[in-house]
Amino acid sequence: MIVIDHTANNTTAMADCRLPAATFAEGSGTFVSSEARAQRFFSTVGPSENVQESWRWVRDIAAIRGSEPASGWNRLDDVTAACAQTVPLLHSIPEAAPNANFRIFGQKIPREPHRASGRTAIHAQEHISEHRPPTDRDSPFAFSMEGALNPPPAALIPVYWAPRWNSVAATAKFQSEVGGPLRGGDPGVRLIEPAPTAIPIYAVEVPAAFQRRSQEWLVLPLYYVFGSEELSAQAPAVADRSPTPYLCLNPEDAAAFGGAGDCRVGLTINDDVYDLPIQLMNDLPVGIAGLPAGLPGIPTASLPAWGTLARGLPL
Repeated sequence: MIVIDHTANNTTAMADCRLPAATFAEGSGTFVSSEARAQRFFSTVGPSENVQESWRWVRDIAAIRGSEPASGWNRLDDVTAACAQTVPLLHSIPEAAPNANFRIFGQKIPREPHRASGRTAIHAQEHISEHRPPTDRDSPFAFSMEGALNPPPAALIPVYWAPRWNSVAATAKFQSEVGGPLRGGDPGVRLIEPAPTAIPIYAVEVPAAFQRRSQEWLVLPLYYVFGSEELSAQAPAVADRSPTPYLCLNPEDAAAFGGAGDCRVGLTINDDVYDLPIQLMNDLPVGIAGLPAGLPGIPTASLPAWGTLARGLPL
């Protein structure tokens, strides 16, 4: 099994071959928002040595196997065009932003604002001369402060700044009016447009009210700002603020197991048993249990799911 990922996890631990992929900050691509709008995103920094974007690993594997046309992908525009040709719904994603050949008076767009400083000291402990910035073949951006300072298209604005305005406070200078759309239009392209005569379709089938089961609880995930997101949870500062695993119950349900703080319960979901302390939540309906999402050893990927509880050992 070959796994391409940027973070060590249970899947990479089982892999026969692990290939290091670039993170979201090191790669470029296209997102599709809930508005069905395709929007391009660009790398902030270049990948470190021996790390490359996932599609480049796929291309290299395809080249070894002699597979076409993936082996001919040389830059992001090639992958984007392949997606547009293969998936009809994505036919317009190349229009989400200018391609990598876009220039302003022959110059690339600087990623860094002209106020950036200290770059000559970043590698001063290694060499007195300044390192050459990485080359970006996938976008019209340069990994430096040098480049065209003229206003770029809306989809290629790297930073909001204007004289006497700080950071995001300068956003209004890039809008057609305060609070209005960006000059040049909103970035990206809509993949699905509503029909002019379309009639809104609302829910016509209302789900039945929750019905509790005897000796079973419907286990739902509880999401936390700190700890429930997979990547940020690996940062020590976030991990320190993450909750420890527990099972949340309505006080009426918890009373049958000794109440909060008195004992632990054994939660069984899909034949897996988890030993957890109880915490009370008055807002939780009887017959429903809550489990913090994203914590190590907690099976929230399979939730919601029905589970059984058994009284555990006293704390």
